[in-house]
Amino acid sequence: MTEVVSAIAPVAFVAGLGYLLRRRHLLDAKTLATCNIFLFIPALVFDSIYGRDIAGGVFLRIALASVVVLGGMALLLGALARLLKLEGSDSGAFMMTMFPNLGNFGLPVVLFALGEEGLAFAVVVMVVGSALQNSFGIYYAKRATHGAGRAFFHVFLYPMIYAFILALALHQTDVGIPLAVSRAVKLVANAAIPVQLVLLGIQIAETRVDTSRAVFVATGVRLVGGPLIAIFAVLVTGLGGLAGQAFILQMSGPVAVGMAAYAVQFNVAPRFLSSTVAWTFVFSLASVSVVLYFLDYLPV
Repeated sequence: MTEVVSAIAPVAFVAGLGYLLRRRHLLDAKTLATCNIFLFIPALVFDSIYGRDIAGGVFLRIALASVVVLGGMALLLGALARLLKLEGSDSGAFMMTMFPNLGNFGLPVVLFALGEEGLAFAVVVMVVGSALQNSFGIYYAKRATHGAGRAFFHVFLYPMIYAFILALALHQTDVGIPLAVSRAVKLVANAAIPVQLVLLGIQIAETRVDTSRAVFVATGVRLVGGPLIAIFAVLVTGLGGLAGQAFILQMSGPVAVGMAAYAVQFNVAPRFLSSTVAWTFVFSLASVSVVLYFLDYLPV
């Protein structure tokens, strides 16, 4: 239980500081988010992948497991949306809650629970998940009004994917980088996780919370269905060991903050999605603690 608390408490504490800071001061979260997307996250991705020996088969299994979780969550949420009689943008927003917060929440939890080696696998999950979120997330956001066939290419607007490819290429070809560059990347990478947690707190502080039935149904599916489907995905794809544990933790987190941003951008039930982000974060402090407690007992 001490290990569970030591993994979750820092996440709650730092995000709480961001929340309190935003309640007392007018902060520009957009600027911080831009720095995070275009500077801190690419540095973290490069630093985590370049110095780690990750077998090619692990990348494939993580991608396959991610698709299995996506399909399972889509089937479950689709059935519940029909039961709740959600249509149009409400249905699209409900489907968007399938995507977990792989960066702001998932990375620090994996780091504190599984260490630097686990973090490397979590970064791979984040890169794969980003491609899925930036394609299918936009598809669900836009499908009520028009198609989104080009949405997948949205992911290539951000440097994270290029940092991942570059780090992988340099590592596989045994090409070294100057010590000064390595230290600079490490310095920027070390800022990524604390900045993400502060940003998460700020974004929650800016949320007007809704308490509708659909919000709490989506919250339950994300925090209970997510990890259960992830366990199934790990078993069917053979993604075992530390990589499997990191994957399950990543898929157990709250709804991705990016979905709330898409809701505003495409006018798809923004209050519903912002509320679901907030509620899933609050309840995830307990639900992810349960997942952490049983993680060593799972057959992965």
